[in-house]
Amino acid sequence: MLTRKVKRLLSLTAVATPLLFTACSDNPFNPINDASGTYQLTVYAGRSIPATYTIQPNDPNYGGVMPNGGTLRVTGGNLVLSNNGTFIETNNYVLTPSGQASFNQDFTRSGTWTVSGTNLSLFVPAQNGNSASNISGTLDVDTVTYQEDNGNGGFDSFEYKR
Repeated sequence: MLTRKVKRLLSLTAVATPLLFTACSDNPFNPINDASGTYQLTVYAGRSIPATYTIQPNDPNYGGVMPNGGTLRVTGGNLVLSNNGTFIETNNYVLTPSGQASFNQDFTRSGTWTVSGTNLSLFVPAQNGNSASNISGTLDVDTVTYQEDNGNGGFDSFEYKR
């Protein structure tokens, strides 16, 4: 049988432990706090950065910018996971339309994210002329990876590292 002093000590410990963790502003058991931060783009559509792609004439994704085709060079980007559950993803490109001068362009999208273990979920509401999407990926120590539908019947891989 437990003595009164031991029971009292155990009950005080049970009350004090949760208070200790709520008093800390950076709860060590909160996966969002552990995962939040800025990650740099290292792989874009399966290729290491910098990555260059040939754009065909009349490509539906680039027809307004490069109707005669050209090149797309992905130079970098970042994914910022905020500890309030929102994210901003920015990718940087150099576009060179056939027979014309190069120019820089950025693509930015934002949304919300959650993490459970190593499973990362990104929700991107409709924006930039694109429909809403749910993206599943992984978060392993300091690396975010995910695959996304490329619109051509397949998936492309993306990777960001801290």
